[in-house]
Amino acid sequence: MMRSRLVPAALLCACLTGLTACDGGNTEADTQVAQPAATASSAPAGAASTAPGGTTDGNGPGDKALCQTLNKAGSVMKNNISQAQKADGHVEVADAKKAFTTFHSTVTKSLASAPESSVTAAARAIAAEIAKAATSADPISTAAAGGFEELSGNLTTACKTAGVTINF
Repeated sequence: MMRSRLVPAALLCACLTGLTACDGGNTEADTQVAQPAATASSAPAGAASTAPGGTTDGNGPGDKALCQTLNKAGSVMKNNISQAQKADGHVEVADAKKAFTTFHSTVTKSLASAPESSVTAAARAIAAEIAKAATSADPISTAAAGGFEELSGNLTTACKTAGVTINF
């Protein structure tokens, strides 16, 4: 049983390694995202202020801010999973659920006032996949078996079109 859990954990960690930004990924920015997940006002306020009334075009500042938020939230999730990984490679279910739930919460708050675009569609798909994994009995295996890699590629492409380079 332990060996069968190591493969999904290794695959997911490999996928999550790509969640750091090509254009930054510093630890100060990573810790700034971890705090808004616990407080309700920081993450959505940034998204709401860049898209007042939902009047941002498909490649406007709303998409750029959303991509930056997603990139930071992804980096925090990756770091949380990496820190929770045990010496034998497995990640406890509770630790994976917590990391995935924090990511999902941050993304969902950021999407609350975001106008429809290719970035928001890709972000919603990623959030749905992570939410599904977070509620499963084996979150790491569920995430590894899901379409996370393809969805990550879609988000990376959408953000690049919006003018933000991420490596999701």
